[in-house]
Amino acid sequence: MTSWNIAVGRFFFRYRNILFPVLFSLVLPLGLRPQVLFSDPAVDRLLVLAGAVVALLGEAVRLTTIGYEYIERGGKNKQVWASKLVQGGIYAHSRNPMYVGNMLIALGMCMAAGATAGYLVILPLFAFIYQAIVAAEEQFLRNAFGQEFIAYCARVPRYLPSLRRLSQTLRGLAFDWRRAVRRDLGTITGVLTGLVLLPVWRAYFLEGIDAAKDKAVHAVIAEFVILGAYAFLHHLKKRKRFLYLPSEFGVE
Repeated sequence: MTSWNIAVGRFFFRYRNILFPVLFSLVLPLGLRPQVLFSDPAVDRLLVLAGAVVALLGEAVRLTTIGYEYIERGGKNKQVWASKLVQGGIYAHSRNPMYVGNMLIALGMCMAAGATAGYLVILPLFAFIYQAIVAAEEQFLRNAFGQEFIAYCARVPRYLPSLRRLSQTLRGLAFDWRRAVRRDLGTITGVLTGLVLLPVWRAYFLEGIDAAKDKAVHAVIAEFVILGAYAFLHHLKKRKRFLYLPSEFGVE
């Protein structure tokens, strides 16, 4: 791991929570325009549908990870930091399951957009950014936990999870859906928003403004529901109700 790569990782770590929406929003109007990638429209529609499934799978990976084992090395004051080495839950099978989930979301959104620029620009860019962040995190963890982290690396893959004994790992753990939702509320909202608005974007370029208007009616209704749910849950989160167990009230 070179020093410049680690420096890049530290920089992007500070802004990792807004990377996807910002970069996707910037690239979208600059050239991420949808195309019919296959001569058979049915196959093209299937690809878009598969993209939505992949994106939702990525979000499911994030929620599962957070729900079973909250990770402290999510940073402190926008710096790489950890008070302990988390090795339980999904982290017993992948050292970076959250980033795996993020890449699945990025892949799914590119598939749903149906634009070759997504595969050529967004995915390589995200892969570079995340490997740099992982390099910065691993340097910190190696310095902080020494042999314990080295043994963890030898036992658990960096990215693609080992599914061996996954059911055994999770059998003794309780899934905290409240923590999963409150910790990932913004990402859930972003993923759903993207999946609602991308069909309108595709319709505008592939079928014309009238088709886009027709889809926009349904998209506006769906987006109203999504943002309304976000506002309601965010309000409860701030007041520390519903998304917290009674024992957690007053604690975030």
